Amino acid sequence: MNQKDRDNVIRNAFDAADELDLSRSSYRDTVYSFFAKMIDEDVVSGDVSLMPRQPYESLLKAKIVVKSPAVIAGLDETIYFASRRDLQMQSDFKNGDIVKPDDILLRINGKAAEILTIERSILNILQRLSGIATNTKTYVDSIAGTNAFVVGTRKTLWGLLDKRAIQCGGGLTHRLGLHDAAMLKENHLSILRKSPNPDALKLAVTEMISAYPYLRFIEIEVTNSDEYREILGYLKNITAPFPFVIMFDHFTPEDIPALIAEAKAKNLYSHILFEASGNVSLETVRDYAESGVDVISVGALTHSVTSADFSLLVDSI
Repeated sequence: MNQKDRDNVIRNAFDAADELDLSRSSYRDTVYSFFAKMIDEDVVSGDVSLMPRQPYESLLKAKIVVKSPAVIAGLDETIYFASRRDLQMQSDFKNGDIVKPDDILLRINGKAAEILTIERSILNILQRLSGIATNTKTYVDSIAGTNAFVVGTRKTLWGLLDKRAIQCGGGLTHRLGLHDAAMLKENHLSILRKSPNPDALKLAVTEMISAYPYLRFIEIEVTNSDEYREILGYLKNITAPFPFVIMFDHFTPEDIPALIAEAKAKNLYSHILFEASGNVSLETVRDYAESGVDVISVGALTHSVTSADFSLLVDSI
């Protein structure tokens, strides 16, 4: 398998781009429900600031202005939601674009009451998702020129929207939930190893393959070289219609190349993808990328993000 083919395997396994697209009704429903819930929690029984009501019934033009550089995420979703709320939104940008201070991200037409009611929720969503995309691009740029990909984790606040924001920043989603890929991590392995069946792990893997042939991948975590060699032994004679992944959990970048070389020596490299995970930072991500792993999962893309800075301003009445 050449590197181009391996890249395709990685993308097919770790990027759910086809599922996080507004052309899919399931994603549209998720987006609408999320936005609506955010606004409903804010409004509850009504926006008590809109008194007297009459002035706020007028039609209003407004704009969302960029105050800090950012990679945009959540824009297409915001425009879609607005179309369901009798608001017109237009933008010269799209998800994944880079914006700079004073750029006009969105132009908005609609009733003043509606614009003011959704203002904070819309800004919160756009700012956080764009913060994730911006953070992701920083990591992606840090490993430019290597064969590795930056991927997210399930350490998300807003689930699929956070995952979509990672894509906008150039990262891959990893699994979307518990349903599309199997991961046997520390607690799973502890339970299986305590089973009276000495082949419990191998049985678990073979049953997953039989029951869920559509999975993106099966991933097994290892925390030391002995566990790694044990898993290589398990996977040696198992085939599946999707990749196997070994996760190096909290390994140093220096420890990984020799272990991957063992897989190559045993003709297992084309059979397995490799992931580095565990407290990866901007300072270390390139070292991991150069260690030979295929993907580097970074929880900080979503759990420690700084929101972008946008502002909604009334343009004219």
